[in-house]
Amino acid sequence: MDMNIKQIALLFGTRDILNIRELKKGHINRTFLLECSDGRYILQSLNHEIFKNPEIISENTEMIVKAFSGNPDCGVRVPDFLKSCGKMYIEENGEVWRMYRYIEPSGEYSPYIHGFAVGRFLRVINSGDFKLQIFTKMQNVGVSLPIRNIHGDTKADNIIFGEIPSVIDLDTASRDYAFVDFGDMLRSVTTDGFDMQKIHEAVSGFAEGVGDLLTDDEISNLASGTLLVIMRLCKRYCEGNKNFPNKTREQCLERQRQLVLQLDDFHKNENEISSVIRTIFGKGNI
Repeated sequence: MDMNIKQIALLFGTRDILNIRELKKGHINRTFLLECSDGRYILQSLNHEIFKNPEIISENTEMIVKAFSGNPDCGVRVPDFLKSCGKMYIEENGEVWRMYRYIEPSGEYSPYIHGFAVGRFLRVINSGDFKLQIFTKMQNVGVSLPIRNIHGDTKADNIIFGEIPSVIDLDTASRDYAFVDFGDMLRSVTTDGFDMQKIHEAVSGFAEGVGDLLTDDEISNLASGTLLVIMRLCKRYCEGNKNFPNKTREQCLERQRQLVLQLDDFHKNENEISSVIRTIFGKGNI
């Protein structure tokens, strides 16, 4: 058992740690699954080079958790975070750590549920009067759209599928355009190959989840915004493993190549995707 990890976990009030296992799935943060006498927990180290302001992440997370606690029947959950000395994070050995109760997956992946979880997450965190803090520079898209609270990384790995889907990894939550969350969700849905049926299902779920939150202009820019989201991710991989420290330079270049091909698919099918979006949202004339 990694004694250093155990000592950090104890700072969050855990006891009787039986086993610690590192999970290798993430691209940026180090993540550990802890087996304790009272259940399982996730202990995560945020990459300090990328997340330079842990206090902002903690404050944003607090606001999101509060928004969901005020909407217990919304159909989506977020993690139950532990605190240390009243904070959702600690700084130890030059790293920033947070901990939450492990959420057990109990369902198969579904594009519809993926879309619903992202849409409902957006709706809940924009239902109050709070504004998340911004810690990354937003890109001007040349159109006048509302700036909203967003998750910022809505890939499938950040949705736990079960009877009630859970949205995790809230460290990227900030303020940006709604199409950022929609676009990254749609990109993730088609990672294994472009599929209009999966896109239709995901958009249907998103529309149900987000409800009447979005303006007509936001809806009409969802498809083009998806292209921008994929281009942004291409750029991040082009910059190399400083953004993805768990990947080699060669792996980053290969991922960039895959994203360029995916971008081409979305560009070729942009009109059809726009038509699907308009139909599902009941906005045939926009």
